[in-house]
Amino acid sequence: MKITAYFFLFLLLCNIQLFAQESEVRTFNATIIAGINASQIDGDFTAGYNKIGLNVGAKAGILLAKRWETGFEILFSQQGAQEPLIKGQPRNFKCHLNYISVPVLIHFKDWTVVNAQNQSYQRFWFGAGISYNRLMGGFIDDLNGKIYVSDITASPFLKNHVTLLGDVNFYFTRNWGVNLRYERAPMNIRKQMLYNPHMIVFRALFTF
Repeated sequence: MKITAYFFLFLLLCNIQLFAQESEVRTFNATIIAGINASQIDGDFTAGYNKIGLNVGAKAGILLAKRWETGFEILFSQQGAQEPLIKGQPRNFKCHLNYISVPVLIHFKDWTVVNAQNQSYQRFWFGAGISYNRLMGGFIDDLNGKIYVSDITASPFLKNHVTLLGDVNFYFTRNWGVNLRYERAPMNIRKQMLYNPHMIVFRALFTF
């Protein structure tokens, strides 16, 4: 995937630039991301954010002004839905979907802090944006057995869809932070069928 190669090349260039900015406000930054999705899908006759999956990847950011920054991410994101776990009962429905996601965000940053090394950073980042999602595979497992999404012919899954998102970051230090995000598709991800996904995301961040 050429976009992935270009993205990680950009991260490398960001890191080189950061060495020259160690005591200054950073124009570029690069972030490693690791966390989880808690997701559900409207239209699947289950309720609750019961499907837990990985949300891992990297982000590159560019400072636009003192408190404004834009960034884009490349993520491996496990989404879907499933029935809640009830002791002594099997789950009768599970939908597991693997995506490569590319969010693009704008951030407003506040609460400037100067650390012991005379380096400044903002503790809170408030963000909003849009994400492109490419379906890589997955399955539905219900009372009829497991079927892979690539084999579903009636109401097949869309290969591509977008989601809208809003989030907040809190940085404990200049490098370490946490992210809480809400993300929802303004569209159905299956043809001729109500299947509208949304999720809550919690992630750890390490920013260079």
